Amino acid sequence: MTVVRREYRDETVGRLRDRGHVVHHFALLADRATMLRRLRERNVGHALHVLTGRAGPRRESFAVARLDECLERLADLAFAEHIRTDDISIARVADRIAASSGLTLTPDTDNAVRERLRRAWVGVKHIRFD
Repeated sequence: MTVVRREYRDETVGRLRDRGHVVHHFALLADRATMLRRLRERNVGHALHVLTGRAGPRRESFAVARLDECLERLADLAFAEHIRTDDISIARVADRIAASSGLTLTPDTDNAVRERLRRAWVGVKHIRFD
């Protein structure tokens, strides 16, 4: 979940910690160009809107409009441990989070083809038709 307002983060994390939960908080950061590319990749559903004749405004326009504000706020040291994700894989991000949280991950058994298929399937499941 992306939380960029410090007071919301403090409220959520604070309440969990007050109730005895151990909370590890990470900010996954990337530069603006990387984020814009990722938002474009996430917008596969827009092409389907065009094909079905139901084209409308890009669904990610809200995210693009708030991008600079979000990147600036997340760079604040109050947003816990920062992990730069521009040039590292999802698996490396997971490894860093696990190591920082004292967790041991089971080995990834996907080969390159299976990983691509799994990631494509996740993308397909997130296509919006509304």
